[in-house]
Amino acid sequence: MNDYQHILIIDDDKTFIKVNHKIFSNLTGCTNVNFKMSGTTALEFLKEMHAQNQFPDLITLDWKMELGNGMDFLEAYQEKYYAQYPQTNVLIITEASQEVKTQTNDFAFVKGVLAKPLQSTQLKDIL
Repeated sequence: MNDYQHILIIDDDKTFIKVNHKIFSNLTGCTNVNFKMSGTTALEFLKEMHAQNQFPDLITLDWKMELGNGMDFLEAYQEKYYAQYPQTNVLIITEASQEVKTQTNDFAFVKGVLAKPLQSTQLKDIL
């Protein structure tokens, strides 16, 4: 398991965020867990983090959101941040996991695609 110092959860479901904040904190020991409810606000947050010479070690991404879907986020992330932060992993958590796996094969920073509802055992295996 990696030693994550900062995790960013991107999801538009408040319940998912609340439950998984605890799961990620417990599994990784990371106490610096932020969340954003859209890809758009997440990109703004990453811009602020980058300006402060800080960046998440792990980003979890919901694929289907109303504001800024998963593919939009991945494309923007690859263009703006991947070259500077190749150590940051993106983990996609979605209800359409099989469909998404084929769409994300070209993104080297995508660590995996997990199905919702998220099981802590699945997460532990991939972290």
